[in-house]
Amino acid sequence: MLGHSAGFPNDALKIGYERYYTETGVGIGGGGSLWIGAALTDWLVFGLGGSLSAMIAGDHHTSTQGFMFHTDVFPMYWLGGIWRDIGLNLDTGFAISSTTTADSESKLIDGGGSSRIGVGAFYEGIRLWKLSMGPWAYIDYTWSGSVRQPGFYLGLRSALYTKP
Repeated sequence: MLGHSAGFPNDALKIGYERYYTETGVGIGGGGSLWIGAALTDWLVFGLGGSLSAMIAGDHHTSTQGFMFHTDVFPMYWLGGIWRDIGLNLDTGFAISSTTTADSESKLIDGGGSSRIGVGAFYEGIRLWKLSMGPWAYIDYTWSGSVRQPGFYLGLRSALYTKP
C-alpha cells in the first residue's frame, strides 16, 4: 500500500486552522478486507464487510478501520475462458481513521466517521477447490471535514465461492 493522510484533529475549534493541520507525506503500509456476499448472477456479487489498514510515513502512524458495501462485476463473463475471471469491484461506506506520532498517542489527524469509496480490478484465474485467487489493484479515498486520505493497493485477492 502507498498512501497519504492530511487533516486536522476532530475538534471544531481546530478544524480549518493552519497550526493544527498535519500532512504525513507518502507512506507505506498494508491492509485487508473481509466481506460476505451473494451472487445474484454469475457476473454480479453484492456483499457487506469490513476493512483494516495501517500506514507509516516518517514518524507518523495512520490506522483506518472501515465498513463497506461491496460489489463485484465480471463485465466480460459472457466471452468465456479467462475473460470470465476478470472483474471490477466497488466499495462504499464509512471509515474511522487516525494519525499519531510514534512517541505520542494524541491524534494529529482524526477522521471520526468519514466517508469512503474504493474501486479495483482483479483476476481470479487461480483455482484451488472452491477458492479463486489472483492479482488485485485497488485505489480508495477516505474523506471528511477533518481528513483527506487516498490509498493505492497491490496484492492478492482470494474469494471462497460456496452454495448456501
